[in-house]
Amino acid sequence: MVHHSRASQERPMVAVIGGGVSGLICARRLSQKGIHVTLFEAEPILGGEIRTTIFAGHHIDMGAEAVHLSAPGMKELIAELGLSDELMSSNPGMSWIWTRRGLRRLPAGVGPSGPRHLRPVLGSGVMSMRGLVRAALEPLIPRRIPQEDMGVGEYVSQRFGRQVVERFVDPVLGSLHAGNVYKLSLRAIAPELSTIADSGASVMMSRRGQKSGPPLSFATWVGGLSTLANRLLTGTDVEVRTSTPVDAVRSLPNGRFQIQESSGKTMEVDGVVLAVPARIAAQIIRPVSQKAANILEQIRYASVATALVAYPLDAVGGVKALSGTGLLVPSTRGRLLKAATFLTTKWSHLADPNYFLMRLSSGRADEGEIEKLEDSALVAGLHSDLVAATGISSEPVQYFVQRWPHAIPQLEIGHLNLVAQVRQELELQPGVMIAGSSYDGLGIATCLRSGERAASACLALF
Repeated sequence: MVHHSRASQERPMVAVIGGGVSGLICARRLSQKGIHVTLFEAEPILGGEIRTTIFAGHHIDMGAEAVHLSAPGMKELIAELGLSDELMSSNPGMSWIWTRRGLRRLPAGVGPSGPRHLRPVLGSGVMSMRGLVRAALEPLIPRRIPQEDMGVGEYVSQRFGRQVVERFVDPVLGSLHAGNVYKLSLRAIAPELSTIADSGASVMMSRRGQKSGPPLSFATWVGGLSTLANRLLTGTDVEVRTSTPVDAVRSLPNGRFQIQESSGKTMEVDGVVLAVPARIAAQIIRPVSQKAANILEQIRYASVATALVAYPLDAVGGVKALSGTGLLVPSTRGRLLKAATFLTTKWSHLADPNYFLMRLSSGRADEGEIEKLEDSALVAGLHSDLVAATGISSEPVQYFVQRWPHAIPQLEIGHLNLVAQVRQELELQPGVMIAGSSYDGLGIATCLRSGERAASACLALF
């Protein structure tokens, strides 16, 4: 292949398209290995779905909200970037679930895939007696090993009953993925559960005696998560082109690739990493592989919106709900509000002498409601849900809305097969890699791993 002979004579050139964390870490790793990297980003700033804004005098994140320190490789990367000393950890606290009977504590040990232990659930008041009895039968329910991927909701429902799905899995996992838990893929979004399913074991029995993993330690920086994004290229010689959308990538007869910017400018490179959402990647790589582009177009997206609101501190002092760090809303409630983070309670650096700060989330797949509402109407709707849930009696004195159209990829049933097919197609013309949340899953740690994997695959070419 032509790549090899070129590379042996001079520095190979790689284009990384997309300046979110997947693209940034990929560009960093390639540059550290002596590759000449040009990073293209359509927006004027880097960071992708890391977006920090200044609100009421504080740096607050509108997209991803924290890094998960116990995720593989996270602490090491933060140390490599020289950011360990400035980390701010979230305050310990509990979240509420908004049930039909009012706010109830999210029981200890209930994760995205249902309860690890039944005892905390028993005392939580979130489930009915009938629901509890059904959940307790899980070890006795016949176990069928799934022949293929299935919805995470369907699997948990088979094991624990529908009530566990509606009252725990939907508000925790459904909120996180802005999707329908009966459509979201067991294998893609709950790999730990998928392993149990494939072994034919009982979920409760296979977790018995297990330590519930490292505690979830979330952290950020006083300047927000953009601190991380902005540091990823330090000490590298990556050439960054912001406000530069790429329209197409084409294969050339000499084994290289042509990058075509929207402005019409072109450049030749030896490899390409597409660290952009699948819907954008599909358009860009159509000239290289029509088939890969068609598969990528099958991935759906949810549009969401984040609103920051500031309430007068003295007016919310007596509201008991605000002692928690946040609130999750099951989709069966039919509310505009999907989740709330009580920022002032959760982060000590966001304590403010005048305001109580919150971050409110709305929008899920197959719901078009938020697109129809202007910012002021959206905030009014979210506020009224918050009043109903918490009893807050004061109006917000300040707000800011960030909309994320078609931002959250829906990793639905069969997702992993679909992505494997795309990677297989692209291997037919080595040199084009994909990285990011559309393919490998949500979360900063997952995106970083995805970018590192693309960098390794790219380096293997030269």
